[in-house]
Amino acid sequence: MVLVYALLEGHPASAVCERVIRDRTGWFTTALTLLEVKAVLTKVYGVEATLATQKLMQIASGPLAVLPVELPVVLAALATADAMELDLTDAVLLETTLAQQASHLATDDARLAESCKRLGITPEEPFGNALRLEVAAWESAHLPAKGLPRVLGRIHRWLEQKDADLAQSFRSQTGGTSHLP
Repeated sequence: MVLVYALLEGHPASAVCERVIRDRTGWFTTALTLLEVKAVLTKVYGVEATLATQKLMQIASGPLAVLPVELPVVLAALATADAMELDLTDAVLLETTLAQQASHLATDDARLAESCKRLGITPEEPFGNALRLEVAAWESAHLPAKGLPRVLGRIHRWLEQKDADLAQSFRSQTGGTSHLP
């Protein structure tokens, strides 16, 4: 999420996360992470796909080294994800950090940070509780709830681009994208 927040305009964590990336050298990520970041930017935050791609290309050619994900890292990540109850992309980042013999990993994810500590990696947490609360409030105000409301919200946004009247009817029939029609 550090990359996601760094690439979002108007998000309360944007400036902090962008500084974390730009103020130090030696940061790396994986090619898999770039794919996940694009999915989150477009599907959760509604960033237009070509804009998300453009931003990721700038990041990839600038302050971050983007590493390929090799099969041994993938296999180790599969086991790590199971053992530590992590998402696969987080496990890949963790295993890549170990493979690179890096000592730090930037994350705002508490579960990943705890896994880092268990493996002797120092988690770099870009912001504290005050900003975390501000992020939660912003996201509550700007994003539909997870689950069905978020899916219906995506459908509504797509419909708005195709047929405004149909989009309005869909919104009305789904109770403002809160339930199935």
